[in-house]
Amino acid sequence: MKKREPPTPESFEKLLLWLNADREKAAEIYYRIHTRLVRIFSAKGCAEAEDLADETVNVVTSKVDWLRENYVGDPARYFYGVANKIYREYLKSRLTPVPPPIPDKTVLEIRCGCLEKCLNEKATAKEREIMRGYHEGEGRARIENRKQLAEELGITVNALRIQICHLQARMRPCVEKCFQKLER
Repeated sequence: MKKREPPTPESFEKLLLWLNADREKAAEIYYRIHTRLVRIFSAKGCAEAEDLADETVNVVTSKVDWLRENYVGDPARYFYGVANKIYREYLKSRLTPVPPPIPDKTVLEIRCGCLEKCLNEKATAKEREIMRGYHEGEGRARIENRKQLAEELGITVNALRIQICHLQARMRPCVEKCFQKLER
């Protein structure tokens, strides 16, 4: 979420004047709106509720000249509308996926070794063949391999996924146990 410039003293004065011609009443209105914004953001689970409320004020203040000439209605409603947009920006910034850390190659090799060991001990030859075929290739080639494997087995790709899921679930305890032994 991009940060906006804080209002200048002049623009903030214009904002207060837009809220009410009486400076004291304007300050009270501003305080109530800001407090309400903080409560709204807090109720939505925002850890930075104060910052988001300040950001909302910054946006509204940046438009104060236009608002004074064009906006009709309760100014608080305008603040709440802007706050809604700020909240959506906040959510988008929080939903940006963080790539997982790149695993250590030795850890990856140990896990693969454990998987091979467990497949050899606990899976049939056909299951091992299906598992290897399912994970073969990259990108588009992998998708095509899976379609071909499903055809060869006489099942749908979705049924193949389910089989692999069940096989992985069966192998997981063995792989974890093996990995814990080797990790020590």
